[in-house]
Order: sequence, then C-alpha cells, then structure tokens
Amino acid sequence: MHRHRWKLESVNLFIQTAVMHRSGAGGERHRLIHTTEHQLLYDINLSIASGEWLFIVGSNGSGKSTLARLLAGLGQPRVSGVMTSAAGASFAPLVTQNPEAALVGMTPEEDAMLLLEQLAVPPEEMNSRIEDAMRITGLTAGMKQQIARLSGGQKQLAAIAGCIASGADALIVDEPTAMLDPHASAAVMTALRELHRRGTTIVWVTQRLEELMEGDRVVAMKDGRITFDGNAEHFYIRPDKGKKSPCEEAGLNAPYVVETVWELVQAGVALDPPMPITASSLAKAVSSYAKQQQPACP
Repeated sequence: MHRHRWKLESVNLFIQTAVMHRSGAGGERHRLIHTTEHQLLYDINLSIASGEWLFIVGSNGSGKSTLARLLAGLGQPRVSGVMTSAAGASFAPLVTQNPEAALVGMTPEEDAMLLLEQLAVPPEEMNSRIEDAMRITGLTAGMKQQIARLSGGQKQLAAIAGCIASGADALIVDEPTAMLDPHASAAVMTALRELHRRGTTIVWVTQRLEELMEGDRVVAMKDGRITFDGNAEHFYIRPDKGKKSPCEEAGLNAPYVVETVWELVQAGVALDPPMPITASSLAKAVSSYAKQQQPACP
C-alpha cells in the first residue's frame, strides 16, 4: 500500500505549563501566576504508509512518546505545521507499558466487549471479533479468566486484544515490553507481527533495540527531533572509521550482536551482508566469510 496513514510536514508541538504561587500561612492556597510554553517536538517530517511497521526509538526524554501521543490524537497540545491522516482512517489506539491503566473489564473478554459497546459495534458482530482477537493474542483459553490473576504479559495481550477487536486500522504501542520478561515480550511481538501481516499499521515505540529485525524501518529521535529515518541495518552502520552510527548519535546502546559486528569490522573482517543484526544472521555471515578465506584446493 502507498496511501499515507499519517503524514507530518514541519510539525512542531508545544505544551503549556501553569506556574502556581502558594499563599497563606500554611501555604494551602494556590494562585495562578502565569503559564509558560515549552516546545517538545521540532520540525517533524514523517510519512507512515498504511499497513507499514515502524519503530520509533530514542532514549528517555527524546520525544518518542510525545510523538506517539500526537499520532494517537491524545492531549491538547498546540501544534504548528501540517498533520494529515488517511481519509476514512479509524482512531488509532495507544497501548502503553502499563496495561492496567487501560483495562476496565473483569476479564479479557469483558474488557473487549465494553470497548466494542462504546464504539457502538452491532451486537451480532461482537463475538466473532472478540474470538478473533483472542486467537491472535493467544488468549483464547484465558479470555474468561480474571484479569487480576493474569501475568504482566497476559495483561498486555489483553489490552492489545481489545484494540484488535475494535477493528482499528492502526495500533500504537509505547514500550509494550518494558516491564515484561523475554517469554512474555516474545508473545507480544508475535501477536503484533501477526496483526501487521493482516494489514494493520503498527507504530512500536521502544528503547529495546534487540526488538528490531532486518528490514524494519526505524525512526530515531533525540531532543524532540528526528535524527534518522531508514532501515535497521543502516541504523547501526558506522559511515567511516572513528565516526558514530545513527544509533550511537541517538544516545542508544546497540545490541550485543551489533557490537560484535563493529569489532569484526574494526579487525578487517568484511561481512556479507555488512550489518547482520540478529544472532542467526551473524552466524551465517561469519560462516560465509570463513569459507571465502579458505585456500583453494590445488
């Protein structure tokens, strides 16, 4: 698909902060003195195609969560520039690292049902939507289980299941695996990769760079600005000896596999492909290089 789900052109975002003054002997009274305006996003130019998978990465305070909230239409910031969404696009739910803040039902099934009721989905469609969402997230067996008894990963999947059932054409997740163990993190990733395969636009905000795969599009942010927009392999490539990669320029620590590739490159090892970013692809590249270095048989 080539239709833009979101398109931002020279977008700047500002928020207002109220400055209060305490008065009275006990300081119990507050009086508004004035408001100050702070800029959080600077000259954002970004196009996200319908059906695309996009990672937004950055350290704490980089602006990545602010951008995610802007895409989701949350808050009431002052925005300059032009921001457009695809004609007929649905709302884009935002799932954060704390799913309990979004879950309102007693069970995953009830939570999804309440959301569909709010969206005025016809009753005859609800069961099939919910069953499909539970199947994608792997919660079919636990859809009637009390949410309070679910693990952290299952709660995150329950929050995602409600969004899937809503039929939204896009989903934004803000560090969804930050509080999960590796097994639960893998389950969340698997569920969203399947949702993406079905055509849903996925915007995944993270600091965990090991979640990136070859070919994934990455947007890196620092100090409210986009510093890189390209594929994951180029995100880690150091352009010249002694120069930093876009990953390092963004103030992020590369995964162990990438650090290993950097060491090999520094030692003069020319890998093909030049930047494998998973353990399996690195093993293949090293094996191929070793075979090329073997002397030819006489």
